[in-house]
Amino acid sequence: MNDKVAVLEQQLARLDERISVAWQQEQKAAIEHIREVMNFFNLVPNQLRVDRKGTYKTVPLEIKYQDPVSGATWSGRGRAPSWIRNRTYRDFLVRQPDIAKAETRQSPEPSSRAKNSNNRR
Repeated sequence: MNDKVAVLEQQLARLDERISVAWQQEQKAAIEHIREVMNFFNLVPNQLRVDRKGTYKTVPLEIKYQDPVSGATWSGRGRAPSWIRNRTYRDFLVRQPDIAKAETRQSPEPSSRAKNSNNRR
């Protein structure tokens, strides 16, 4: 009886391998088909993600850290890249003038009338 189980397990392993290969081939064919359709209709990936207000728009993140050796950058979001892991982040900070802070200092104070516009009777 053990021989039957061993034979069946070998058959199962071979079938699993065939399934895996067939699955990978189907995925490659599907990806190629999707690329052809996207090229034909001049579509970009962001047009595929649609929320309630329209297409999904990405905004490039501000660079916060840079590797002086390779020039690679990191925004500080997500998993830390290997060149900065286990090191002091301060050593890799990119020095950029903060434009937003400079603009807020120069903006005039709103008048007291504008502040109290909700207090009308």
